[in-house]
Amino acid sequence: MMGTTAVEDSQLPLAYGYLRIDLLSGEVADWEHRLVEVSRGLGVEVAAVFRESSPQGTVPPAYLELVHECCRTGAHIVITAPGHLSGMAIPHTCLLDILAIRAGARVCEVSL
Repeated sequence: MMGTTAVEDSQLPLAYGYLRIDLLSGEVADWEHRLVEVSRGLGVEVAAVFRESSPQGTVPPAYLELVHECCRTGAHIVITAPGHLSGMAIPHTCLLDILAIRAGARVCEVSL
């Protein structure tokens, strides 16, 4: 599922966030806020955070939505927490390749 974060008028490059809800403790909104703040420190503006409740299928649905949105908007950066692209049916490296090949985007794992 996709949760939105308001985009401020900014000259920063557009980015998207990706969080696995099954790996978070506490309020999802708090994690999203931290992701947005850390992203600004990296010099990007998060337009939306894609939330994966629990990985299902070969490529998880929220991840596919993320890839499509990166293609649509031309965003080249995805911010996530360490481990949020691991432990799924598809290997971590394949998820990175899908994003790179289809959307020309790369993933930045950041500590939240």
